[in-house]
Amino acid sequence: MTDLSYQEKQDRLNNRIRAHKLFANFDIEEWIDEFVARRPRRAVLDLACGNGNHLGIYLRHVGEGGRVAGIDREARLIEEARGKYAGAQNLELRVGSMDERLPWDDGSFDLAFSNFAIYNAADPAFTIGELKRVLAPGGELVLIGPTAANAREVYEFNERLTGVAIDPITLVRTDRLRQEILPLAREVFGNAREEVINSRLTFPDRDEWLRYYTSTMAYEEGAEKAGYTMDQMRAACTSERDIVLSKEMLAVVCEKS
Repeated sequence: MTDLSYQEKQDRLNNRIRAHKLFANFDIEEWIDEFVARRPRRAVLDLACGNGNHLGIYLRHVGEGGRVAGIDREARLIEEARGKYAGAQNLELRVGSMDERLPWDDGSFDLAFSNFAIYNAADPAFTIGELKRVLAPGGELVLIGPTAANAREVYEFNERLTGVAIDPITLVRTDRLRQEILPLAREVFGNAREEVINSRLTFPDRDEWLRYYTSTMAYEEGAEKAGYTMDQMRAACTSERDIVLSKEMLAVVCEKS
């Protein structure tokens, strides 16, 4: 069986986050903020929270009387998050893996998020089971990730550059949320619904586009391993300005009965 677990390179993740904040017509933070606001929240868990990009949203919604917890396997990122939110007395941050038992009691949270991470789990059924365990009855789980239609321009560029649009591992990972994890969530929770989230990025020039491309899994598994140079990548670009990248993301939402 192919191991689909994956450890994100933080500098590349930061490059992609930067691009979304600078060049996207819609930021996923807007959707997360709107979702959290749909109900009163008292305790929120962020699984694979990284350096805390979304913790501020959760803290704002729970208020001083609520609490927020984040966990990530990278100690350096947890330290960065602690620095960002040094004054938050109701924030608990821990180093730990989604592939291990979560360090909280049953029913500890009324909302749990895992943003752009769950498809890297070694055993998604185990991880989803742990998320259900730490949710209180009526609590919600939100898993966000890409669909197979996400970032098609990256794969078109990859094919021009390397002759292969997408490698087999990236192909599976790209749609793992819908094809593997969504059915598992339905099995574990007895329910799961989908919300599709669309946006687009417009890169002002070729260099910004290539900065993004060289931060993707498609590049890492293809052009980088094959040793393609920056000059070759520039030559494969068909435009020098206003390069558009379409994004399609999926939110899987479950509720614990």
